[in-house]
Amino acid sequence: MYKDQVTEVSTDAVDLPQIRFPVKGRKNAAELAGEQDDIKKLTKIVADAFGAIANATGLSEKEVLHVIEDIHVEMLKDVLKGGIHMDVLKKGIQDAIKVIALATDLDTQQISEIFTAKKNTNINDIVSRLHDKSQTNRWKFGD
Repeated sequence: MYKDQVTEVSTDAVDLPQIRFPVKGRKNAAELAGEQDDIKKLTKIVADAFGAIANATGLSEKEVLHVIEDIHVEMLKDVLKGGIHMDVLKKGIQDAIKVIALATDLDTQQISEIFTAKKNTNINDIVSRLHDKSQTNRWKFGD
């Protein structure tokens, strides 16, 4: 009934947002358009990553969001429906974090903090916080 593995997304198949340093001061129309394009690509990456977890585990995408919010997967065994393979769920979350890390230049800890910072959220909010944190890190690195 459940897939034994989460489909891994290779970086070749992912249209990663451009890694660019934030512009200091006001942004022109081209820079704003580029940023919006990056956000759209990041939204697709996050949605695809969460969708892969949903497909592999049989959870709905909303349930995946709730699981991601409480990253402590070991503690979820009593909460999740019977028959969900914890190893598949863990691997799915790890693969999602890897793909998101490639797209944002954030490390695992930063991504996990964003996932768990806010309960009852949605993908757009997660993407917004990922993008903001990524831009903040690039500001620091670029200085």
